[in-house]
Amino acid sequence: MEINDDELFILDEPTNYMKAISNIDYGKWLEAMKSKMDYTYTNHVWTLVDSLKGIKPIRCEWVFKKKNSMNGNIQTYKARLISKC
Repeated sequence: MEINDDELFILDEPTNYMKAISNIDYGKWLEAMKSKMDYTYTNHVWTLVDSLKGIKPIRCEWVFKKKNSMNGNIQTYKARLISKC
């Protein structure tokens, strides 16, 4: 399967937080991250606590995806916060 230049533009998604905030669409990525954080807070998905002495905290990272409509236009910017052990 070959990928043309138009498809490469569609697949252009940041691979980490620093690339997302330096991306031309940084405002949309920031809004996606804020939306995800608001969702996890209001639904009590996890609780933020102070770390205990001698306990190594779980690392996390953001994953970014663009969701396209049937005609190929960008419909939604999605951000997920995942744990990284």
